[in-house]
Amino acid sequence: MKNLVAVEDDEDMRLLIRMRLQSDDRLDIVTEVATAAGALEATRAHRPDLVILDHFIQGEIMGLQAAPLLKAASPTTKILLFTDHDLSVEAAREPAIDAYLPKSRLRDLPHNVRSLLLLPDP
Repeated sequence: MKNLVAVEDDEDMRLLIRMRLQSDDRLDIVTEVATAAGALEATRAHRPDLVILDHFIQGEIMGLQAAPLLKAASPTTKILLFTDHDLSVEAAREPAIDAYLPKSRLRDLPHNVRSLLLLPDP
């Protein structure tokens, strides 16, 4: 079982993330948070295999700025930047970000998550 943390301040999007991933019993979203501070606390507590990280989240720190803090708290945790905005260049420049996926490609989320976690597609 691979543990995931979802960092998303939009409740509807959190529901969509859960719905897209729930069919794979190898994946477990252990907690959902809406802020960078919550993400850091959850990462320290759960040491997840993967954090799904929105960029525009509640609070003073955005996702791209939170990524290095999350990686420092749990160096083996993979970080997938999942956002509405085209931050592909910025994500590529940030060493703490392991992958980037625009929310417009929500249907690809399960494949991208499994790929990062080295799990074969069912």
